[in-house]
Amino acid sequence: MNRNWCVRALASLLLLVMMLSVAAAEDIDLAKFSDGEIIALMKKVTEEVARRGIEKTATLPKGTYTAGVDLPAGKYIYTCLAKGNDWGNVTVYSDQGKGRQLLWNVVSAPEEGETPDTLYITLSEGDQLKSGVPFSLTVVAGVVFK
Repeated sequence: MNRNWCVRALASLLLLVMMLSVAAAEDIDLAKFSDGEIIALMKKVTEEVARRGIEKTATLPKGTYTAGVDLPAGKYIYTCLAKGNDWGNVTVYSDQGKGRQLLWNVVSAPEEGETPDTLYITLSEGDQLKSGVPFSLTVVAGVVFK
C-alpha cells in the first residue's frame, strides 16, 4: 500500500471526526443541564472568549465588578456610556478592592460630535473594577496602540 495514500486517508478520517464533533457540539441539548451546570458552563465559555481575545462587547450598568467572579479576567477597552451631563470615576483595585489602586480616571458623556471616553484596561483575577457611569467592555482582540 502506498504510504502517501495512508497518510491522506488518515488525514481525511481525522477531518471527518473533527467535523462530526463540531456538528455534535451544535446539537447539545441544554435542557438536560441543571441551572448550576448552565451557569458554570457559561462562566467557562466567557473565560475562554476573553482568554482567546475573541472580540465581544458587554454593556454594563454603573457598579463594582470583580474579575474572576462577575466578569472574566482579561484585556479590555472600557467605553463610557454616560449621557447628558453625567460623569463619574473609573477605578481598578487589586485584591478584590482591598489592594492598591491600579487605575483611576474621570470619564464623562461626550459633547455633541465627540467620541465617548475609552480606556485600555487589564483585569487580573481578583481585580475590582468600579465605574460611576454605565459602560461597555470590549475584549481586546489584537494590537492596541496607546
